[in-house]
Amino acid sequence: MLTLRGSSTSLLVWLASLVVTLLPLFPQAWVIGVMMAGYPKAFNPTSRTSIYSPEFRRKTSVVLLVLAILEGLTGFGAGPQTSSFVTELTLGLLTRGISLELHLALIAPLALFFVIHTVSGLGSLLILKGVKRNWIYQYLLPGTWIGLYLFTVYLDLNYFLS
Repeated sequence: MLTLRGSSTSLLVWLASLVVTLLPLFPQAWVIGVMMAGYPKAFNPTSRTSIYSPEFRRKTSVVLLVLAILEGLTGFGAGPQTSSFVTELTLGLLTRGISLELHLALIAPLALFFVIHTVSGLGSLLILKGVKRNWIYQYLLPGTWIGLYLFTVYLDLNYFLS
């Protein structure tokens, strides 16, 4: 059971609550809140299923590669000079308008997986260097993850709102 007073997960619950509170401003942040509140082993450096494991980094790197290729393809498809080439290459599936919509829609998932992969790599590096303080892995790195992702989403939204 989860207890809030004196619990080692109280800060995680607080951070997850903060993410849920910010959901109206950053709708994509639900992933972080669910992961932090519902799966506390995700940030445990000794767990085989944590985000600091090599297997997790491998999976995120594959997802990042696919998203980066799609982002590049849709970026070229949205360009004024290259859109006709991408339309022909995709047999008419990616027109200039669809490419632009997909290109803009892929920014948030690409940022999410980039930040996850970076924070996971930083945590793995700290583990390899022998850093044993659990508060770094369970609080500081997830807090960094939330901050970087929300900053990226803010910059993305700022582009559309200004």
